[in-house]
Amino acid sequence: MLSHKVSESMFWLRDDRLAALVSSHFRLNHLDEVCFRICPVDEVVCRQSTMGSTLITVINYSGAVILVLAVLENLLVMVVLAATSHLRIKYFAFVFSLALADLAFSVMAIVYALNRARFLSALLQSSFFVSVLMILAVAVNRYLALTITPPSRYDALVTRCRLVVVCLLLWCFSLALHLPVILVASDEVRLILSAWSRSMLVLAVWIVTAVLYRFVFRKIKSYVPPLASSPGLSIPDDSEQAATRVRQTRRLLVTFSIILVTSFICWIPFNVGQIMEYFIKTGQSTISDDTFNNYNWVCGFIYCLSPAINPLIYWWRLDGFRQGFKELFCRCLLQNQEQLVETVDGNENQQNTESTHWIKNDNK
Repeated sequence: MLSHKVSESMFWLRDDRLAALVSSHFRLNHLDEVCFRICPVDEVVCRQSTMGSTLITVINYSGAVILVLAVLENLLVMVVLAATSHLRIKYFAFVFSLALADLAFSVMAIVYALNRARFLSALLQSSFFVSVLMILAVAVNRYLALTITPPSRYDALVTRCRLVVVCLLLWCFSLALHLPVILVASDEVRLILSAWSRSMLVLAVWIVTAVLYRFVFRKIKSYVPPLASSPGLSIPDDSEQAATRVRQTRRLLVTFSIILVTSFICWIPFNVGQIMEYFIKTGQSTISDDTFNNYNWVCGFIYCLSPAINPLIYWWRLDGFRQGFKELFCRCLLQNQEQLVETVDGNENQQNTESTHWIKNDNK
């Protein structure tokens, strides 16, 4: 009878080692009720584990699709910006650099899913931080465009080469911030740097960027083109150029404000997860490992949405980008249509010539 109860209890246990432990404890103390109390709990844990593994599987496949789309979208953005003549201007310099950062992030995320090396994790977070810095750089650039007068002075000061240098410096700064962490031998120090130092720095950059965007929008609202109030001294070209720059600045800042909000929404759950990891590993939290693992996977999926959303925002907000896309990728279709029309016209002309020739012969 006793062994029968034990065998029934073992039927519900999924872990063989746990079953052996309970069986041994049962024989020594004859606490058969303990075994029956443990079995339902183990069944619930097993079901929760199954649900967690199913969730992780769904996130894995969905994340892979999102990342592949992000790679293709950002490659497309870079090709359009580089191959279209009217888009190779300073106005779109930081858009190109942001697309490059999103492309690097997507590629690193795919590689990191295959090999979870600390070096790849540092590159992944570095790429995302570059995108944050690019959003900040856009606000600084547009602020300079509004404050430096006349516009020709801004064009002389902010050249294409200097913008490229600024982009390279921002990349170097981000890499210098994230890569040295992998050289730290202590897991505790590395955990503190990851959970607090870098997270607080990125959060500070977000706050500064939001404040600066607000400041630039207020400046646009109260902006008066230089010398526009003095008819005798006004320079029509500079006034018209300044008005055009204000319109471009307003539209570009609205676009990057949308990118700012979406990127922050995608980043904040991941940042909370890093802080949670610190409290869990230091024993200051009662959150179970399974719960945190599921939360971490969901946050990672949301974290990867940003580089896939940004190209869609470019398409929606930037008229020049849509025009460049149509000129670049519809050109082949237009050329094929023109060749087809020329071929049809040539055949019709040839048929008309032959018909005229036969009519003349009949008349003779």
